[in-house]
Amino acid sequence: MSVRSALSGLPLKAAAPMLLDMAAPVVSFYVLHMALGVAPVPALAAGAVVAGARTAWRGVRERRLNAFTAMTILMLLATLALVGITGDPRLIIAKSAVMPAVGGAYGLLTHFFGRTLVGEVAAPFVTKGDPALRAAWDDCFDREPAFARRLRLINLLWGVGFLASAVARVVVIYSVPLDLAVPLGQLPTLLTLVVLIVATVRLSPPMGAALRARAAAAVEPEPRVLVAA
Repeated sequence: MSVRSALSGLPLKAAAPMLLDMAAPVVSFYVLHMALGVAPVPALAAGAVVAGARTAWRGVRERRLNAFTAMTILMLLATLALVGITGDPRLIIAKSAVMPAVGGAYGLLTHFFGRTLVGEVAAPFVTKGDPALRAAWDDCFDREPAFARRLRLINLLWGVGFLASAVARVVVIYSVPLDLAVPLGQLPTLLTLVVLIVATVRLSPPMGAALRARAAAAVEPEPRVLVAA
C-alpha cells in the first residue's frame, strides 16, 4: 500500500469501529422491538451488549487491554446500570456520544500541546511498522512546517467535528420520540464523519508527497568521491 492510499483510506478505517457500534443498537431496536415486540430497554441493551462484546473480543484477540477498550467496556456497564435504575432507554443511544466527545476534547488539547491525536493514530497505519517511514514521519512533523500545519488543521477539524456531533446527537435524542430518536440520533455523527473524511482526503495528498520525498531522501546513497591516484 502506498503512502498516499494509506492516508486516504485511514479516516474510513478509523471510523469503522464507531460505525459498527452505532449500528448495533439501531439494528437490535428494529428487530427486537419493532418486529418482535420486545420492550425498548432490553431491545436497545441487546445491541449495546453486542457492541461492547465486540470491543472486548478484539482486546482479547489482540492480547492487550488499552485505555480505549477499558473505557468502552466500563462505559457500557455504567450505562446499563443507569438504565436499570432510571428505566430510560435513551441513555443507551446517548452513550455513544460520550466517546466522540472525549475524543474531540482530547484532540483539541493535542492541537495545542503534543504531536496531535490524529497524527498518533495515523502514523502507525501509514508507516506500517517501517522504521524508515516512521522516522520520515517524525522528521516531516519536526522539520516541514507545511506538513505539521496541515496535520494540525486536520486534527482541529476532527476535534471540533466530534465535539459538535456529540452535542447535536444528545439534543436530537432527547428532542424527538424514541422511535425517531434511534435512527435520527445517528445522523449528526454520520454527517460529521462524511464531512471529516472528505476534508481529510482532500487535505492529505501534500502530506503524502512530503512523506515520500523525506523517506526517499533518507535512503539515497551518499555520492561517491573519486580520489585521484
